[in-house]
Amino acid sequence: MRENNLYKAGIYRYMTGTGRIRKRDLNDMYMNMLCRIAAAEHEYRTPDFNSFFYEMSIMTGVAAFYKCTEKNSVNYNKWCCTPARPADVINNMLIADRITTAGSDYSSELEVGKDCILLFNNSSLYPSFMFAKYADDLTETAISASKLTKWARMTPIPRVDTDTDIAKYTTLLQRILEGEDINVLTDELSVLKDGHRTIDDNVLRLTDETSVDKLHFFDEHIEQILRRFATWRGLPFSTTAKSSQNLIDELHDMDAISTFMIEDEIACRRDGFERAAAFMKEYDGTEFDFAYKPSDVLQRQLERTAIEYTTQLAEADRIESEASQKASQGIKFIAEAEKLEAEAEQTEVQTEEMKVPEEKEGKENESEETPDTNGDDTVRDDT
Repeated sequence: MRENNLYKAGIYRYMTGTGRIRKRDLNDMYMNMLCRIAAAEHEYRTPDFNSFFYEMSIMTGVAAFYKCTEKNSVNYNKWCCTPARPADVINNMLIADRITTAGSDYSSELEVGKDCILLFNNSSLYPSFMFAKYADDLTETAISASKLTKWARMTPIPRVDTDTDIAKYTTLLQRILEGEDINVLTDELSVLKDGHRTIDDNVLRLTDETSVDKLHFFDEHIEQILRRFATWRGLPFSTTAKSSQNLIDELHDMDAISTFMIEDEIACRRDGFERAAAFMKEYDGTEFDFAYKPSDVLQRQLERTAIEYTTQLAEADRIESEASQKASQGIKFIAEAEKLEAEAEQTEVQTEEMKVPEEKEGKENESEETPDTNGDDTVRDDT
Protein backbone atom coordinates (compact mmCIF):
# COMPACT_ATOMS: atom_id res chain seq x y z
CA MET A 1 0.00 0.00 0.00
CA ARG A 2 1.34 3.44 -0.91
CA GLU A 3 2.47 5.51 2.04
CA ASN A 4 -0.03 8.27 2.74
CA ASN A 5 2.10 11.30 3.53
CA LEU A 6 -0.87 13.44 4.50
CA TYR A 7 -1.89 10.89 7.10
CA LYS A 8 1.67 10.40 8.37
CA ALA A 9 2.65 14.05 8.74
CA GLY A 10 -0.77 15.42 9.56
CA ILE A 11 -2.81 17.78 7.45
CA TYR A 12 -2.11 20.66 9.85
CA ARG A 13 1.49 20.81 8.69
CA TYR A 14 0.37 21.34 5.11
CA MET A 15 -2.32 23.86 6.01
CA THR A 16 0.06 26.04 8.05
CA GLY A 17 2.55 26.33 5.21
CA THR A 18 5.37 24.46 6.93
CA GLY A 19 5.00 21.61 4.47
CA ARG A 20 4.24 21.21 0.79
CA ILE A 21 1.71 18.99 -0.95
CA ARG A 22 3.67 16.90 -3.40
CA LYS A 23 2.44 15.65 -6.73
CA ARG A 24 1.87 12.16 -5.36
CA ASP A 25 -0.23 13.54 -2.51
CA LEU A 26 -2.31 15.57 -4.97
CA ASN A 27 -2.83 12.52 -7.17
CA ASP A 28 -3.92 10.47 -4.15
CA MET A 29 -6.38 13.20 -3.23
CA TYR A 30 -8.02 13.20 -6.68
CA MET A 31 -7.99 9.39 -6.78
CA ASN A 32 -9.80 9.26 -3.46
CA MET A 33 -12.31 11.87 -4.62
CA LEU A 34 -13.16 9.95 -7.81
CA CYS A 35 -13.40 6.67 -5.92
CA ARG A 36 -15.75 8.26 -3.42
CA ILE A 37 -17.95 9.44 -6.28
CA ALA A 38 -18.02 5.94 -7.75
CA ALA A 39 -18.71 4.36 -4.36
CA ALA A 40 -21.74 6.63 -3.98
CA GLU A 41 -23.27 4.99 -7.06
CA HIS A 42 -23.87 1.75 -5.17
CA GLU A 43 -25.55 1.14 -1.83
CA TYR A 44 -24.49 -1.79 0.33
CA ARG A 45 -25.39 -3.24 3.67
CA THR A 46 -22.34 -5.34 4.47
CA PRO A 47 -21.12 -7.25 7.52
CA ASP A 48 -18.32 -5.80 9.68
CA PHE A 49 -16.86 -3.45 7.06
CA ASN A 50 -17.84 -0.08 5.66
CA SER A 51 -19.34 -0.34 2.16
CA PHE A 52 -16.64 1.99 0.82
CA PHE A 53 -13.97 -0.64 1.40
CA TYR A 54 -16.08 -3.27 -0.35
CA GLU A 55 -16.45 -1.02 -3.37
CA MET A 56 -12.75 -0.13 -3.46
CA SER A 57 -11.79 -3.80 -3.23
CA ILE A 58 -14.15 -4.81 -6.02
CA MET A 59 -12.89 -1.98 -8.24
CA THR A 60 -9.45 -3.63 -8.32
CA GLY A 61 -10.95 -6.12 -10.77
CA VAL A 62 -11.24 -9.21 -8.58
CA ALA A 63 -11.88 -9.17 -4.82
CA ALA A 64 -12.04 -12.06 -2.35
CA PHE A 65 -14.82 -12.42 0.21
CA TYR A 66 -13.88 -14.59 3.18
CA LYS A 67 -13.74 -14.88 6.96
CA CYS A 68 -10.35 -13.86 8.37
CA THR A 69 -8.63 -16.76 10.17
CA GLU A 70 -5.45 -14.88 11.13
CA LYS A 71 -5.57 -14.86 14.93
CA ASN A 72 -3.09 -12.00 15.24
CA SER A 73 -5.14 -9.74 13.00
CA VAL A 74 -7.57 -7.09 14.19
CA ASN A 75 -9.99 -8.60 11.66
CA TYR A 76 -9.83 -12.09 13.13
CA ASN A 77 -13.07 -14.01 12.76
CA LYS A 78 -14.63 -11.15 10.75
CA TRP A 79 -15.97 -11.28 7.21
CA CYS A 80 -13.62 -9.38 4.92
CA CYS A 81 -13.51 -8.21 1.32
CA THR A 82 -10.03 -7.38 0.00
CA PRO A 83 -8.24 -7.34 -3.39
CA ALA A 84 -7.09 -10.70 -4.67
CA ARG A 85 -4.36 -11.82 -7.06
CA PRO A 86 -3.79 -15.27 -8.58
CA ALA A 87 -1.59 -17.68 -6.61
CA ASP A 88 -2.04 -20.48 -9.12
CA VAL A 89 -2.46 -21.07 -12.86
CA ILE A 90 -5.32 -19.05 -14.33
CA ASN A 91 -8.03 -21.33 -15.70
CA ASN A 92 -10.39 -20.90 -18.65
CA MET A 93 -12.66 -18.70 -16.49
CA LEU A 94 -9.80 -16.17 -16.16
CA ILE A 95 -9.41 -16.92 -12.44
CA ALA A 96 -7.13 -19.16 -10.39
CA ASP A 97 -8.11 -21.97 -8.06
CA ARG A 98 -5.99 -20.38 -5.35
CA ILE A 99 -5.59 -16.66 -4.70
CA THR A 100 -3.55 -14.45 -2.41
CA THR A 101 -5.39 -11.77 -0.50
CA ALA A 102 -4.09 -9.18 1.93
CA GLY A 103 -5.74 -7.20 4.69
CA SER A 104 -4.30 -4.31 6.66
CA ASP A 105 -2.10 -6.55 8.83
CA TYR A 106 -2.02 -9.99 7.22
CA SER A 107 -1.68 -11.91 3.97
CA SER A 108 -3.39 -15.22 3.23
CA GLU A 109 -3.49 -17.78 0.45
CA LEU A 110 -7.02 -19.10 0.03
CA GLU A 111 -8.71 -21.77 -2.04
CA VAL A 112 -11.52 -20.40 -4.17
CA GLY A 113 -14.88 -22.01 -3.39
CA LYS A 114 -13.66 -23.48 -0.12
CA ASP A 115 -12.06 -20.63 1.82
CA CYS A 116 -13.47 -17.72 -0.17
CA ILE A 117 -15.51 -16.63 -3.15
CA LEU A 118 -14.59 -13.98 -5.71
CA LEU A 119 -16.44 -10.77 -6.51
CA PHE A 120 -15.91 -9.15 -9.90
CA ASN A 121 -15.81 -5.50 -10.92
CA ASN A 122 -17.24 -6.28 -14.35
CA SER A 123 -17.77 -9.22 -16.67
CA SER A 124 -14.22 -8.75 -18.00
CA LEU A 125 -12.73 -9.01 -14.48
CA TYR A 126 -10.89 -5.79 -15.25
CA PRO A 127 -9.93 -3.01 -12.81
CA SER A 128 -11.24 0.54 -13.08
CA PHE A 129 -8.01 1.91 -14.54
CA MET A 130 -9.86 4.94 -15.88
CA PHE A 131 -9.94 6.32 -12.33
CA ALA A 132 -6.15 6.58 -12.33
CA LYS A 133 -6.21 8.22 -15.75
CA TYR A 134 -8.72 10.88 -14.71
CA ALA A 135 -6.90 11.46 -11.41
CA ASP A 136 -3.64 11.98 -13.30
CA ASP A 137 -5.29 14.46 -15.69
CA LEU A 138 -6.76 16.42 -12.78
CA THR A 139 -3.39 16.43 -11.00
CA GLU A 140 -1.45 17.74 -13.99
CA THR A 141 -4.07 20.40 -14.71
CA ALA A 142 -4.13 21.56 -11.07
CA ILE A 143 -0.31 21.79 -10.99
CA SER A 144 -0.28 23.83 -14.21
CA ALA A 145 -2.91 26.21 -12.83
CA SER A 146 -0.98 26.53 -9.58
CA LYS A 147 2.26 27.32 -11.42
CA LEU A 148 0.56 30.01 -13.46
CA THR A 149 -0.94 31.51 -10.31
CA LYS A 150 2.48 31.68 -8.63
CA TRP A 151 4.31 32.93 -11.70
CA ALA A 152 1.77 35.71 -12.08
CA ARG A 153 3.17 37.46 -9.00
CA MET A 154 6.86 37.10 -9.91
CA THR A 155 8.89 40.11 -10.95
CA PRO A 156 11.82 40.49 -13.32
CA ILE A 157 15.11 40.28 -11.39
CA PRO A 158 18.63 41.10 -12.55
CA ARG A 159 21.04 38.38 -13.49
CA VAL A 160 23.68 37.61 -10.87
CA ASP A 161 27.24 36.32 -10.99
CA THR A 162 28.43 35.98 -7.39
CA ASP A 163 27.38 33.46 -4.76
CA THR A 164 26.36 36.32 -2.48
CA ASP A 165 23.95 37.69 -5.05
CA ILE A 166 22.65 34.20 -5.77
CA ALA A 167 21.85 33.63 -2.10
CA LYS A 168 20.28 37.08 -1.81
CA TYR A 169 18.01 36.66 -4.81
CA THR A 170 17.15 33.06 -3.93
CA THR A 171 15.84 34.31 -0.59
CA LEU A 172 14.00 37.08 -2.39
CA LEU A 173 12.45 34.61 -4.84
CA GLN A 174 11.33 32.35 -2.00
CA ARG A 175 9.61 35.29 -0.30
CA ILE A 176 7.82 36.05 -3.57
CA LEU A 177 6.68 32.43 -3.88
CA GLU A 178 5.34 32.53 -0.32
CA GLY A 179 3.12 35.45 -1.26
CA GLU A 180 4.86 38.48 0.21
CA ASP A 181 4.38 41.85 -1.49
CA ILE A 182 7.86 42.85 -2.65
CA ASN A 183 9.11 45.68 -4.82
CA VAL A 184 12.68 45.59 -6.05
CA LEU A 185 14.08 49.12 -6.47
CA THR A 186 17.50 49.81 -7.95
CA ASP A 187 19.35 52.31 -10.07
CA GLU A 188 18.82 51.36 -13.71
CA LEU A 189 22.43 52.19 -14.61
CA SER A 190 23.85 50.02 -11.82
CA VAL A 191 21.87 47.04 -13.14
CA LEU A 192 23.70 47.11 -16.48
CA LYS A 193 26.67 44.75 -16.75
CA ASP A 194 29.41 44.51 -19.27
CA GLY A 195 28.24 43.20 -22.61
CA HIS A 196 24.61 44.26 -22.09
CA ARG A 197 23.27 47.14 -24.09
CA THR A 198 19.82 47.50 -22.50
CA ILE A 199 18.13 46.72 -19.24
CA ASP A 200 16.00 44.06 -20.90
CA ASP A 201 19.14 42.20 -21.99
CA ASN A 202 20.29 42.07 -18.40
CA VAL A 203 16.97 41.11 -16.76
CA LEU A 204 15.80 37.54 -16.25
CA ARG A 205 12.08 37.50 -16.86
CA LEU A 206 10.63 34.55 -14.99
CA THR A 207 7.25 34.59 -16.61
CA ASP A 208 5.18 36.03 -19.41
CA GLU A 209 2.47 38.12 -17.79
CA THR A 210 0.08 37.27 -20.61
CA SER A 211 0.25 33.60 -19.66
CA VAL A 212 -2.05 34.38 -16.74
CA ASP A 213 -4.83 34.55 -19.32
CA LYS A 214 -4.51 30.79 -19.62
CA LEU A 215 -5.84 30.29 -16.10
CA HIS A 216 -9.44 30.29 -17.35
CA PHE A 217 -8.50 27.47 -19.72
CA PHE A 218 -7.29 25.28 -16.84
CA ASP A 219 -10.38 26.12 -14.78
CA GLU A 220 -12.67 25.01 -17.61
CA HIS A 221 -10.47 22.00 -18.32
CA ILE A 222 -10.86 20.75 -14.74
CA GLU A 223 -14.64 21.07 -15.10
CA GLN A 224 -14.51 19.24 -18.40
CA ILE A 225 -12.49 16.35 -16.93
CA LEU A 226 -14.96 15.99 -14.04
CA ARG A 227 -17.86 16.24 -16.47
CA ARG A 228 -16.42 13.50 -18.68
CA PHE A 229 -15.78 11.32 -15.65
CA ALA A 230 -19.34 11.80 -14.41
CA THR A 231 -20.75 11.07 -17.86
CA TRP A 232 -18.60 7.95 -18.15
CA ARG A 233 -20.00 6.83 -14.79
CA GLY A 234 -23.58 7.58 -15.86
CA LEU A 235 -24.04 10.52 -13.47
CA PRO A 236 -25.63 13.92 -14.27
CA PHE A 237 -23.31 16.90 -14.42
CA SER A 238 -24.31 20.51 -15.19
CA THR A 239 -21.86 23.05 -16.55
CA THR A 240 -21.46 26.79 -16.97
CA ALA A 241 -18.61 26.69 -19.49
CA LYS A 242 -18.73 29.03 -22.48
CA SER A 243 -19.20 26.10 -24.84
CA SER A 244 -21.38 24.20 -22.41
CA GLN A 245 -24.15 23.37 -24.87
CA ASN A 246 -21.72 21.85 -27.35
CA LEU A 247 -20.04 19.88 -24.56
CA ILE A 248 -23.37 18.65 -23.22
CA ASP A 249 -24.45 17.54 -26.69
CA GLU A 250 -21.11 15.82 -27.16
CA LEU A 251 -21.13 14.11 -23.78
CA HIS A 252 -24.70 12.89 -24.09
CA ASP A 253 -23.48 10.79 -27.00
CA MET A 254 -21.82 8.69 -24.26
CA ASP A 255 -25.10 7.99 -22.45
CA ALA A 256 -25.65 4.63 -24.14
CA ILE A 257 -22.07 3.44 -23.53
CA SER A 258 -22.05 4.55 -19.90
CA THR A 259 -25.43 2.88 -19.31
CA PHE A 260 -24.19 -0.45 -20.67
CA MET A 261 -21.02 -0.26 -18.56
CA ILE A 262 -22.85 0.61 -15.34
CA GLU A 263 -25.49 -2.07 -15.88
CA ASP A 264 -22.71 -4.62 -16.37
CA GLU A 265 -21.14 -3.58 -13.06
CA ILE A 266 -24.51 -3.70 -11.31
CA ALA A 267 -25.17 -7.21 -12.63
CA CYS A 268 -21.72 -8.39 -11.44
CA ARG A 269 -22.21 -6.93 -7.97
CA ARG A 270 -25.68 -8.37 -7.53
CA ASP A 271 -24.48 -11.79 -8.62
CA GLY A 272 -21.40 -11.52 -6.41
CA PHE A 273 -23.31 -10.60 -3.27
CA GLU A 274 -25.92 -13.29 -3.86
CA ARG A 275 -23.08 -15.82 -3.97
CA ALA A 276 -21.48 -14.18 -0.92
CA ALA A 277 -24.70 -14.59 1.10
CA ALA A 278 -24.94 -18.24 0.04
CA PHE A 279 -21.26 -18.76 0.91
CA MET A 280 -21.71 -17.29 4.41
CA LYS A 281 -24.60 -19.62 5.09
CA GLU A 282 -22.71 -22.64 3.81
CA TYR A 283 -19.47 -21.69 5.59
CA ASP A 284 -20.74 -21.28 9.14
CA GLY A 285 -24.50 -20.94 8.91
CA THR A 286 -24.44 -17.12 9.03
CA GLU A 287 -27.59 -15.52 7.64
CA PHE A 288 -27.04 -12.11 6.07
CA ASP A 289 -28.82 -10.10 3.41
CA PHE A 290 -26.43 -7.77 1.62
CA ALA A 291 -29.37 -5.71 0.34
CA TYR A 292 -27.39 -4.30 -2.57
CA LYS A 293 -28.98 -1.80 -4.94
CA PRO A 294 -27.88 1.07 -7.20
CA SER A 295 -27.99 4.42 -5.42
CA ASP A 296 -30.99 6.67 -5.93
CA VAL A 297 -28.93 9.10 -8.02
CA LEU A 298 -27.67 6.35 -10.32
CA GLN A 299 -31.08 4.71 -10.48
CA ARG A 300 -32.71 7.98 -11.58
CA GLN A 301 -30.02 8.44 -14.19
CA LEU A 302 -30.51 4.92 -15.54
CA GLU A 303 -34.27 5.41 -15.57
CA ARG A 304 -33.87 8.78 -17.30
CA THR A 305 -31.76 7.16 -19.99
CA ALA A 306 -34.27 4.33 -20.37
CA ILE A 307 -37.13 6.84 -20.65
CA GLU A 308 -35.19 8.81 -23.24
CA TYR A 309 -34.55 5.63 -25.22
CA THR A 310 -38.26 4.75 -25.04
CA THR A 311 -39.19 8.27 -26.11
CA GLN A 312 -36.70 8.22 -28.95
CA LEU A 313 -37.96 4.81 -30.05
CA ALA A 314 -41.56 6.04 -29.99
CA GLU A 315 -40.52 9.13 -31.95
CA ALA A 316 -38.72 6.94 -34.47
CA ASP A 317 -41.84 4.76 -34.83
CA ARG A 318 -43.98 7.87 -35.29
CA ILE A 319 -41.66 9.24 -37.98
CA GLU A 320 -41.56 5.86 -39.70
CA SER A 321 -45.37 5.64 -39.56
CA GLU A 322 -45.73 9.12 -41.01
CA ALA A 323 -43.21 8.32 -43.72
CA SER A 324 -45.08 5.10 -44.54
CA GLN A 325 -48.37 6.99 -44.64
CA LYS A 326 -46.91 9.65 -46.89
CA ALA A 327 -45.44 6.95 -49.11
CA SER A 328 -48.90 5.33 -49.39
CA GLN A 329 -50.43 8.69 -50.23
CA GLY A 330 -47.72 9.21 -52.80
CA ILE A 331 -48.48 5.86 -54.42
CA LYS A 332 -52.18 6.78 -54.43
CA PHE A 333 -51.44 10.14 -56.04
CA ILE A 334 -49.27 8.47 -58.66
CA ALA A 335 -52.05 5.99 -59.47
CA GLU A 336 -54.59 8.83 -59.77
CA ALA A 337 -52.19 10.79 -61.95
CA GLU A 338 -51.69 7.78 -64.21
CA LYS A 339 -55.46 7.35 -64.40
CA LEU A 340 -55.98 11.00 -65.32
CA GLU A 341 -53.19 10.77 -67.87
CA ALA A 342 -54.81 7.68 -69.44
CA GLU A 343 -58.20 9.43 -69.54
CA ALA A 344 -56.59 12.47 -71.12
CA GLU A 345 -54.96 10.29 -73.77
CA GLN A 346 -58.28 8.54 -74.46
CA THR A 347 -60.07 11.89 -74.75
CA GLU A 348 -57.40 13.09 -77.13
CA VAL A 349 -57.81 10.00 -79.31
CA GLN A 350 -61.58 10.43 -79.39
CA THR A 351 -61.14 14.07 -80.31
CA GLU A 352 -58.85 13.14 -83.18
CA GLU A 353 -61.33 10.52 -84.39
CA MET A 354 -64.12 13.10 -84.35
CA LYS A 355 -62.01 15.55 -86.31
CA VAL A 356 -61.40 13.17 -89.25
CA PRO A 357 -65.03 12.86 -90.57
CA GLU A 358 -65.64 16.53 -89.96
CA GLU A 359 -62.65 17.47 -92.07
CA LYS A 360 -63.72 15.01 -94.80
CA GLU A 361 -67.26 16.39 -94.91
CA GLY A 362 -65.94 19.89 -94.97
CA LYS A 363 -63.81 19.12 -98.03
CA GLU A 364 -66.77 17.54 -99.90
CA ASN A 365 -68.99 20.55 -99.24
CA GLU A 366 -66.25 22.82 -100.44
CA SER A 367 -65.96 20.90 -103.77
CA GLU A 368 -69.75 21.06 -104.43
CA GLU A 369 -70.03 24.78 -103.81
CA THR A 370 -67.07 25.74 -106.01
CA PRO A 371 -68.03 25.79 -109.92
CA ASP A 372 -65.60 24.76 -112.62
CA THR A 373 -65.14 27.80 -114.94
CA ASN A 374 -62.20 26.37 -116.83
CA GLY A 375 -60.60 29.67 -116.50
CA ASP A 376 -63.47 31.55 -118.18
CA ASP A 377 -64.87 34.28 -115.99
CA THR A 378 -67.70 35.24 -118.47
CA VAL A 379 -71.21 34.48 -117.33
CA ARG A 380 -73.43 33.12 -120.09
CA ASP A 381 -77.15 33.74 -120.47
CA ASP A 382 -78.83 30.65 -121.93
CA THR A 383 -82.02 32.51 -122.33
